[in-house]
Formats: sequence, structure tokens, C-alpha cells
Amino acid sequence: MIDNKRLNLLIETAESMGLSPELVTDYGLVALKVGERELYVFHKSSNPNGHIPSWLSKNKYIARLIFKRHGLKNIPFCLPKDLDEAKQFLGKYKKIIVKPNAGEHSADIHVVSDVVQLEKVEIEGRILEEYIKGQEIRYLVVRGEVKAVHKKMYSGEVNDPETVRRVSLTKENWDNSLVDIAVKAANIIGLVFTAVDFMVTENGEAYLLEINSAPGIDRFQVPDEGPSVDIMRLFLEELVRASESSI
Repeated sequence: MIDNKRLNLLIETAESMGLSPELVTDYGLVALKVGERELYVFHKSSNPNGHIPSWLSKNKYIARLIFKRHGLKNIPFCLPKDLDEAKQFLGKYKKIIVKPNAGEHSADIHVVSDVVQLEKVEIEGRILEEYIKGQEIRYLVVRGEVKAVHKKMYSGEVNDPETVRRVSLTKENWDNSLVDIAVKAANIIGLVFTAVDFMVTENGEAYLLEINSAPGIDRFQVPDEGPSVDIMRLFLEELVRASESSI
């Protein structure tokens, strides 16, 4: 399904950069003029990162293992082989999150606190993590530098992307320790354009949730509250740079 808001933002920004955007299909493929070449961008899923870093970030379990190897603090997690292993994880942590290992946009996420609930949830291809209550915060990293930070405001136990409010934080309200971790996480995976998500508890304990190779741009560009950042321009600049380096 086409995201008209993001598509319009892409086209408007590309026009302002002199990239002569042209909509090629009615489902969001855009051609950009870069010198004598055309660069093709899909409005929703294109990203300037390499294939392997993108794959590593999309596989939540693999990304968590890599972060663990480098001493970054994960939420306790498990990729269960079967229901018995999932039950053992639930028994240890009492309340858990079950979600697709390669999921996107907070879809198909379940909060489970007893075995009956767990038995009703698909286990294959799902990653489990301890349920930890706190504030979810996203740090946007572009070429080794944090460019924007926002917190997600939602009323339920898990983020509902349809109703969540994004509050952009001014730079003086960024947590410098999380800035450093976000940059380190991006460098470890090899991503030049990424969003790193943290869960921060009431006592200030921070856990790395996940890393995204194709984060939502429009919510940084037009947050529900707080300062706006021209992220689409940074995104297109990185796409152009990546296309030129591949020649």
C-alpha cells in the first residue's frame, strides 16, 4: 500500500535538491536524475545501507547476538526451537514479548504472561524477550552521528504504530551515553543510515531493543511534538552517495 505522505515528502525534497523526481509506478517507485544516470527509489523500503548490514539488522536474533558479542546491553531474549523451550523462557521471566524475528512496524506482537496464552501463539520464527516496562526512545544515526532523537508515547503495553505519538527531543535532552551506544551499534552492524531503539526503565536502566536499516522518516520530519529535522534530505543524500560508490 502506498504511503502518500512519505511519497510526497520524497518527491518534494528531491525536487528541492535538483534531482528531477518522476513517479514511475502508481505504487511508489520514483526515478531520480543523478548526473547522467537514473537512480530508482521505492518510497517506503529503499535504504542506502549495504545488503549484508540490512539483512543483519532485519534478523532480530542475529543482531542481538552481535550486540551481545560486543558487550551491549540487550533485553534478555530467546529464539526457541520448540514450545518447551519457549515455556522455559516464560517460566524464567514470567512476562514476555513474542514477536516475529524478521517483523516490521510493530506488527504481530503479543504480550504473554501464562502458558495458556503462549500455547495459542505461533512460536516458529518468533523471538521472545523479557517484558520490561519503560520509555521507548529512538536515536537516528547518519554516517556515525546522531541527527535526531524521539520518544514514543503509547498507552498500551506495546507500541501501536497507528496511535503512537512521536515526541522529538531537543539536543540538550539527549542522553549522551545512549548517543554513544547508538553510534557504536550502527558501526558494529555497518549501517550508515539507521535508527536504534532503546527501552529505558523508570530507574534509568537502558536496554538496546533493536536496530533498523529502513526507519520511518516522516515521523522525524514531522513529529507530533518537538523540533523537526530534514531527515528526507539526509536520506536522499546518502542514497545518492551509495549509488555513486557502487559504480
